[in-house]
Amino acid sequence: MESIARDNTISPSTVLRYLDASRSIAPLYQRQLPTNLAMDEFRGVHRQLHFICIDNDHHRIQTILPDRFKRTIENYFLSFTPAERSRVKTISMDLNSYYQDIARRLFPRAEIIIDRFHIIARMTRAFNQYRAQAMKQFPKASRQYRLLKFSWQLYLKSATNLSYEHEYYDRHLRQKVTSGERVDLGLAINDRLRADYQFLQNVMQNLKQRNLDQLTESLYPGTELSPQMTAVLHTLRHNLMYVLNASRFDYSNGTIEGINRMIKQIQRTAFGFRNYNHLVYRIQFRQMAKKKNQAA
Repeated sequence: MESIARDNTISPSTVLRYLDASRSIAPLYQRQLPTNLAMDEFRGVHRQLHFICIDNDHHRIQTILPDRFKRTIENYFLSFTPAERSRVKTISMDLNSYYQDIARRLFPRAEIIIDRFHIIARMTRAFNQYRAQAMKQFPKASRQYRLLKFSWQLYLKSATNLSYEHEYYDRHLRQKVTSGERVDLGLAINDRLRADYQFLQNVMQNLKQRNLDQLTESLYPGTELSPQMTAVLHTLRHNLMYVLNASRFDYSNGTIEGINRMIKQIQRTAFGFRNYNHLVYRIQFRQMAKKKNQAA
């Protein structure tokens, strides 16, 4: 706003008044529901979480609400007719349970899709928690501690990306190993950690290959998992139909996560916003500028 004001020899407050008067240029709400939706939230004004919903086909923001309370979200979607809501085919979301409640009640014909990233993120978080717990059982100077402490990123990589041919010198182990051998040495320390790793790899591979039968089978492992991974397993089983939809459909929350990243950058550049409407207008104007650049 200061740049615009300086170029036009006016004050930043005048620029702000013109932006407030131009609400029709960037409407806060779309009048029609898209066929495929994606839901999420982001932290905005006064560190409060705001609900955001986008068109998952054309990557347009459908709406941004001042909070993420169930009543606020339901009131917004109830402003559309039942016939309009019945046109929605898929809704992509994270593992937030009350988003599922809203989707089931207001969109009876829509398929709920749990985002693949959130599934893997929940599992890797549980794996890391148990790895750290197992690591702390050994003295810091021990080889077992170093095996679990360092190069932890290798445990989270897909097993197909690990090499058993190319060696490198691991300064923590003071020996040459391949990435595959490095992971095997760490997993040999704890049987539950190995079981967690195998479970994580099976789910990752089956999600990537879109194999519904193998994905269902992998959610019923025959080995005992850690308490952290067992909790995740129960959550995935409870949402089995929606987890399988992550493999059946191509939709995900990738686009809405990118928009949330853009919103964080807008807030960082402006050093935060005190007015909710100003934040929403700035997001909408940024979206308009992006479309113009793409068209060019």
